[in-house]
Amino acid sequence: MRSGQRNWSQSERVWRQFEFMDLVMEQIEVNPLVAARKCGGTAMAGARNVCLGCAFQHECRDWLERGGDLAGLAEFCSNAGFFMECKRSGQSA
Repeated sequence: MRSGQRNWSQSERVWRQFEFMDLVMEQIEVNPLVAARKCGGTAMAGARNVCLGCAFQHECRDWLERGGDLAGLAEFCSNAGFFMECKRSGQSA
């Protein structure tokens, strides 16, 4: 069935994008509790949606493979500001 195959590909894309976001958050030391609580959770949900619709997955993957930093991420990532606000050393919530 082609439609089932198409849905599976879309599901794989969604999980891959979410995996990238989780890896980016880990790489730059985002505090996951701060991120999850920011604006009652709506900021995290918005960041997930931005990531899901992002056209820079190749740049993101390359950045992750290089062990990039926040400055390099900011060159292509629309969520860089959100991540910066939620770094482990930050106290914003």
